Amino acid sequence: MKGEIFNLFETFVSENFGEETFENVYDASHPKLSTQDPYVGPGTYPDSDFFTLVTEAVSQLGITLERAAYAFGKYCFPKLVAKIPGYIDQHDHPKAFLLTVHDVIHVEVKKVFQNAQPPEFSYEDPSENELVMIYRSKRKLYSFAEGLFEGVAEHYGVPIKVNRTVISEQDGICRFELTFGTS
Repeated sequence: MKGEIFNLFETFVSENFGEETFENVYDASHPKLSTQDPYVGPGTYPDSDFFTLVTEAVSQLGITLERAAYAFGKYCFPKLVAKIPGYIDQHDHPKAFLLTVHDVIHVEVKKVFQNAQPPEFSYEDPSENELVMIYRSKRKLYSFAEGLFEGVAEHYGVPIKVNRTVISEQDGICRFELTFGTS
């Protein structure tokens, strides 16, 4: 996983729960981490380190992993989109933007961050106000993806309803049925 996500997680916890909380999470996690040095944005680090930090955070905060991952995804959307200034404004609806995630955004991510492994998406386009996104990633960050979808919807001021169906937990395949204009 890219260091950028670790950095965003630190900022998310610090801004929402206090810097001391993040320090407590880090201190409790540190002996279990593969990487003992600071996480640097362009670096690549073991997924297990990220999941160790998240597991410790949800334990200390007394919240569910699902809730934390969703909130983190929603928090990350404006931060990540700020790294591609002007791009989001080329689209006037969340559906149009989301249709570019796999073939444009993730292609650019791979160019900028060597060894990046963003999830793969394929699409079905059943109607004007609906979009089906099939997510594939060994990381299985389904709730994080839902939070990102909500962040997209908020950016465009268009309500969204997300129906999630895990197709294969073993392979990390999930079907997201998005309906726009309804909450």
